[in-house]
Amino acid sequence: MRALLQRLRTDFQLTIISSFGGAALFGILPFSFYRFATGNVVAGVLDMAIVLSILLAVAHAWRNEDRRAASLFVAIVNTVGCLASATVLGPPGLYWMYPALLGNFLLLSRGRAVLVTALAMLFLTIQHRAYDSSMQLAMFLVTAAVSGMVAFVFAYRTETQREQLEALATIDPLTGIQNRRAMERELKLAVELAGREGTAFALAMLDLDHFKRINDRYGHEAGDDVLVAFADLLCECTRKVDRCFRFGGEEFVLLMPGTKADALPAIDQQIRVHIVERLRSHGEVITVSIGAAALKPDEDWQSWLARADAALYRAKSEGRDRTVVDAAVAT
Repeated sequence: MRALLQRLRTDFQLTIISSFGGAALFGILPFSFYRFATGNVVAGVLDMAIVLSILLAVAHAWRNEDRRAASLFVAIVNTVGCLASATVLGPPGLYWMYPALLGNFLLLSRGRAVLVTALAMLFLTIQHRAYDSSMQLAMFLVTAAVSGMVAFVFAYRTETQREQLEALATIDPLTGIQNRRAMERELKLAVELAGREGTAFALAMLDLDHFKRINDRYGHEAGDDVLVAFADLLCECTRKVDRCFRFGGEEFVLLMPGTKADALPAIDQQIRVHIVERLRSHGEVITVSIGAAALKPDEDWQSWLARADAALYRAKSEGRDRTVVDAAVAT
């Protein structure tokens, strides 16, 4: 149970989809039983079909990481189901359109939500079973449009704030590159991709040599400048597909997709030379020690990172300003 609650706390889209599952169970299912009890079989079957469809989408979302398909399916079921209810039940069925309209902006991108909502409003305007008069239709369209505008603004603000929070949680504020939390996530994804598709991955841990001496001699502001410059140089001399992370302090991690063990010495040597040639603090040359390791079959990310860290330790103990590649070869 704790694991389920943790997933809901950390996965916004899964929480939204699951909320619609709860709404279907406790909001729509009782009406389905009521329809059957009062002899309205068509409406009862329709409500039951909507509930089952939403619950299937919720189950799919819990089993798969990709929430987009489940979100789109729930939005379509909500909208089509409400249109069908309005057609079968007449004006009372229109009330279901308001939660469906609001839900579209939570489940879909704003552009798709506007398109789906506009098509639904067009359908209700063309067919004549959902309202008793043109005035009733006009009032519904106006109130639905106002609700849609509110939902649009809310969805925009929610998405913006979520992106800002994600950036704060995964971006190192000093260097502007991703932090340790983002690194752990990327390493887990790399291990999964390697196991599923056999993609080669390698990583390197980089540590600035005698960094404490810079802080002691020139102050922490000078040390911060060195860290920022180092992060820029590291990103500059690596590929676009590579991922740079600040591990902590003066340690950094470089994730290299599509890189095998035999390519690591040359790549890491190139990075180390580039840093030595370009990185300075008050005229003093700054060197870097590197420990690298290629991902082995059936290895978890913690073991992989530990091997690179051990290689870095050897590089520093052997005199610094050098690269050490872990001897274990990925096959």
